[in-house]
Amino acid sequence: MRKVFLLMTTALFSFEAWAQTEECVEVPSCTELGYTRTEDECPTGSVKCPWNTGLVYCECGEDYKYTCDGDNEKAGDSQCNGLYAACSCADGYKWENGGCVIQSKVCEIGSIYYEDGTCSAPAAYTTSKTVLGIVVYVTDGGQHGQIMAPWWIDENGNKSSSRVAMEWGPYGDVFELPNITSTTSAEADFDSCGNTDKIVAAGNVSDYPAAWATQRYAPTTATSGKWCLPAAGVLRNIQKNWGAIYTAVNTVGGADIENGGVWSSSEHAGNDAWQATLSGSDLHYIYKYAKLYYVVPVLAF
Repeated sequence: MRKVFLLMTTALFSFEAWAQTEECVEVPSCTELGYTRTEDECPTGSVKCPWNTGLVYCECGEDYKYTCDGDNEKAGDSQCNGLYAACSCADGYKWENGGCVIQSKVCEIGSIYYEDGTCSAPAAYTTSKTVLGIVVYVTDGGQHGQIMAPWWIDENGNKSSSRVAMEWGPYGDVFELPNITSTTSAEADFDSCGNTDKIVAAGNVSDYPAAWATQRYAPTTATSGKWCLPAAGVLRNIQKNWGAIYTAVNTVGGADIENGGVWSSSEHAGNDAWQATLSGSDLHYIYKYAKLYYVVPVLAF
């Protein structure tokens, strides 16, 4: 009997000692344990919080791995635990291979063309982007073509709000250039940069100031040396689409380029070159050394 009493006394003493050392603590909340979502936020399944079944932890599939906080990225449509299966992209970009990339260029005549290689209609003009020019000629369904700077340039290739007259070149033929003697053939010449390269190769800036001015025009480092004197066919295309092009020029704050003859890079014959008024309806040729006409550069894209 004494032995039993001793055991009971020891057990009671031990329980009292344990009770004195342990404390009651508050149970963590569901949100503290990570149960922060509702079932409709978990597209691939969830686990409910034991003491608040309205809150769950999302079991995300392996596709949910993007934070959508990178360049040109925005929150996607399908989210799981703060991650997305895909991101939405800024205007001019598309989601491809886990990132936002520049959308394939599909430009129309009269579109505004930006430094990043994207286009927009004048109504969707993006003022935060750098404008390179206005689309004036397209090929391959708008994937390629030529843009025109929306202002005049001077002989040094500087942007100008007013017209600066300059000569095309001296008396005599540029032998590498084809002689285009009919209006129909001139309207079919779109080789702006091919023509310009042949002109500048034929002489220095004093000899051929109009072509050299376009080569000196460099609104961005990436396009330096790539601008050209427009071919006669490009000028004619501008005339045919002048309404749309002029709207875009005005939208981006371009110069008044409506009036005044513009030199082309197309040679008529030994002493003459083609020129046109952009708002006009036909092409004309005149002697190259006439310091009467102006320069608007173009760039291939």
